Amino acid sequence: MKKFIMSIIAFFLCLQSSMISTEAAAESTVKLTPGIKLEKRGGVISNRKQSINFLNLNLLDPYTTVGYGVSKPISKLSPVTSLAKINTFENHHVVGAVNASFFHMENGDPAYLLASNNTIEWLGAVSALDNGFMHTPAAFGLNKNGKALIDKFNLNITLSHHNKSYEIDSFNTQRNSDESILFTNSYRYGNTRTNQTGLEVAVANLDKNLDPGGKFGETVSGTVTAIRPYGKVSSSMIPKNGFVISAHGTKVDQIRNLKIGDPVSLKIDVDDKWKNASFMLGSGPLLVQKGKVNLTIDTSSPRAAYREPRTAVAVDSTGTKVFYVTVDGRQPGFSEGMTLKEFAAYLVSLGAYQALNLDGGGSTTLAARFPGNRYAALVNKPSDRRQRNVSAILQAISTAPYGEAVSFKAAQAVEGKLAVGGSVGFKITEAMDSYNNLIPIKEDEIKYSTDSSIGRIEDGRFIALKAGRTNVAITYGKSQVKVPITVVSKPHKFEISPESIFIQKGEKQQLTVKAFDENGKSLIFKAADIKWNVSNGAGTVNESGLFTAAAVEKTGTLTAQLGNGKVAVPITVSNKPKLISSFDAAALWKTESIRAKGSLNNSSDGNQKEGKGSMKLNYDFTGNRSGTAASYAVSTKRIDVQGKPEALGMWVYGDGQSHWLRGRIYDAGGKEWTINFTEDGQLNWKGWRYVQAAIPSGVRYPLALDRIYITEPKVSKQGQGSIYLDRLEAIYETPHNIEYFKAGSAIQTVKPGKQWTIKFNAALSPATITKETIYIQDKIGMRQPVLVKLQSDMKSVVVEAPASGYVSGSDYQLVVTKFVRSMRGIPFKKDYSMVFSIQ
Repeated sequence: MKKFIMSIIAFFLCLQSSMISTEAAAESTVKLTPGIKLEKRGGVISNRKQSINFLNLNLLDPYTTVGYGVSKPISKLSPVTSLAKINTFENHHVVGAVNASFFHMENGDPAYLLASNNTIEWLGAVSALDNGFMHTPAAFGLNKNGKALIDKFNLNITLSHHNKSYEIDSFNTQRNSDESILFTNSYRYGNTRTNQTGLEVAVANLDKNLDPGGKFGETVSGTVTAIRPYGKVSSSMIPKNGFVISAHGTKVDQIRNLKIGDPVSLKIDVDDKWKNASFMLGSGPLLVQKGKVNLTIDTSSPRAAYREPRTAVAVDSTGTKVFYVTVDGRQPGFSEGMTLKEFAAYLVSLGAYQALNLDGGGSTTLAARFPGNRYAALVNKPSDRRQRNVSAILQAISTAPYGEAVSFKAAQAVEGKLAVGGSVGFKITEAMDSYNNLIPIKEDEIKYSTDSSIGRIEDGRFIALKAGRTNVAITYGKSQVKVPITVVSKPHKFEISPESIFIQKGEKQQLTVKAFDENGKSLIFKAADIKWNVSNGAGTVNESGLFTAAAVEKTGTLTAQLGNGKVAVPITVSNKPKLISSFDAAALWKTESIRAKGSLNNSSDGNQKEGKGSMKLNYDFTGNRSGTAASYAVSTKRIDVQGKPEALGMWVYGDGQSHWLRGRIYDAGGKEWTINFTEDGQLNWKGWRYVQAAIPSGVRYPLALDRIYITEPKVSKQGQGSIYLDRLEAIYETPHNIEYFKAGSAIQTVKPGKQWTIKFNAALSPATITKETIYIQDKIGMRQPVLVKLQSDMKSVVVEAPASGYVSGSDYQLVVTKFVRSMRGIPFKKDYSMVFSIQ
């Protein structure tokens, strides 16, 4: 009967374990290395949807091990993936990681013990209350035999002075009745925070490091530097190079007879099972002990009973299997998290013999190095929607030396089919050895072969010989990849860029030729197979498609032929200015403003310099109180500027407001450059004037222009007005002079001292009659020093010649601008001009 009952119990336990595992069924398994797997599970546990990720480590694999990783300095907080990266180096690859133990968020200090090779890296603390995570000190590590160990630990702390030794009860925790406590620099606070009922002794000037840096079993000596007696309310400060012993009740005798200056020694040792461990990471509580759910925390306390994201480390009974486990939480519909008791039960279902809780909540993070990557990447979904910066990580480490490639990726270096005669190389990436380490690719060890007469291999390139399909077999290390190749007899079509060539005399321009198959996809061909022809001696083209322009002005056609396809583009070899924009279509432009109002419209009132009209840019800078104001004429599409201009030029009808006229261009590298058509304050004329903006040195051709704008940095000058723009052109030779007018055959010839009288049919406003509104200029736009006088009838204006007279044999232009107004404020509709010649 007893056997039957035991059988029923065993069956029930098996059934319960089976129910847990099937509810959280495996979704995917990824082999990270031969000794490390990533498993992802999802399902319903305790009627809650959960998402679980864990790393399964086999320490029997000779190159698989575990350890913790921290930042330098140790208090620096970083994301799990960042810590995994900085702790990855040659033959020490962090292929997986989880957040480790708890830390103090206010300063980044670890909360509990960290030790490596018997050296205390951080002593940490223990919890004073039974609902504390570290009420029962426990740790995870590798013991002296290389086996994974999760168990309780005990630090034996011995104080010696005056030829006597005393056992200290605990460290860096709340002092209770009849206790002695060691306080060190890894305590959360700078002072002991004890009450006045105890006696405290501060020891400093240690001969060896203690915390951090002390070794288990090693004696550290110092001298008493301060004593806090009974009744003193303020607690002892912990020396930077020392410690404090705080005693109460029956334990006061341990330090009662110490005086300042007395020598003191201290030894911190660890119990035998942890002696000579390669590392220890303290955390808590224990969740599983000897294969059963057994928590070292009050399971009814909020820390244990709340449903949260959780992280744990577990080991099997042999100490050769390790699990890093995370369950996400605080995300209804995806994963709700577990209580510590539920989490412990789940760990038992995974095969945990011992399991230790790690920091959870927003810290819960699991990362893994997927095959083909060098560093670990985030796997789970943290509740903060991002990785929290943490103090330390537990690492799944591969120490495998780099081996031969067992896999790699290969493809054509350039995608596309090949035309006969074309050739293509290959790109080899993500070469990995048997431990999924990315290994360097040695070009001289790659072998190529092809399985047909369609092509041949030469210096790692496939050369197409005839139309058809084949494979190129690429062998590297222990692996081979076949790359499919398709060869066609000729291109379906091809094209040349640029589609037209405007170039200066003797300049060079690289032509780009693209070929396409019948599906419109790029085709690889041999550039030397293109046949080039340039008509009318406009230039030459070499095999690589570099065009060299003739040394004289020429026009012609460049023709390229590949197979049966032929493309022709027009050529202009010239150093003459080239029109960029006529400004005839305002729809091709839009306005923008900063600290201003602006608008654009076409002006076709006959006042333009050429074409059908000009563009009027209206600006209003009034109302601005600080900063530069500007109004922009912005092209709806960047305007390409062919060739290599030295300047841009255009006609500008000024309003005499003395602002600043600028433009913006982009070079071939995408860099933005500002150009000046005038200097600050020099847009100071009325009427038409030709202005030029020099192209800055250092630009990379070709260029593109996107805007022209008027701006005023001085608030006191920020008024309103309008300017007109016409004929924007590229200038390829400087200095560049332009004729402002042409003299016709019916030109009037006058004497050098000629005085002109201009009669109007209405009385004029005296304020508008100046040498800026009525002027005489020569052919290159130089305005003459004439005198302009309004006569007493208010309808006549006399323009007197310069004192030295006009230059004989020269032509001049008299201009009356739209800025002349009648007494009633009515302006001219357009400028009036007359050309005359001097005897």
